[in-house]
Amino acid sequence: MSLAPPCQDLHALAEGLVEEMSRRFGLRRPSLEWRRYRTTAGMAHYDRWAISLSAHVLTDGERLRETLIHEFAHLLAFSRHGDEGRGHGAAWRQAMIELGSAPDTKHRYPCRRNRIRQVVVYRCLVCSVLIRRARRLPRRRRFVHAGCGGEIEFHAIEIV
Repeated sequence: MSLAPPCQDLHALAEGLVEEMSRRFGLRRPSLEWRRYRTTAGMAHYDRWAISLSAHVLTDGERLRETLIHEFAHLLAFSRHGDEGRGHGAAWRQAMIELGSAPDTKHRYPCRRNRIRQVVVYRCLVCSVLIRRARRLPRRRRFVHAGCGGEIEFHAIEIV
């Protein structure tokens, strides 16, 4: 399900940019979708020839432009090289250079992350030290304490 973009100005800018890049490189125009990604700025979808953009992360024109170029470069590399063009390899880097942008693989925009709601606590059966983790360990497997080599077991969940 696609959302409304954060504002109509960004929507118009995105549509114009993708139209311009598609025409410039003779590429079929990808559809644009607005999503609620919290930390991901955008994603290219090869299978349905679309670009998803974050309505939360992309709050201004410069972020939108950088992200749209990055995701369009994925589609451009894929159209030229097929499966070899997936990811952030040489074909993608070349596409980024042709689009006039630095081939950076990750954005550095400030994002609101999910807050930690619980801490899972394990106890070492040998030295009794408590080990706190964000997630539970897989069940039906044995895990050992790196400090003493003793087996650890689930102890409690602390609500934060």
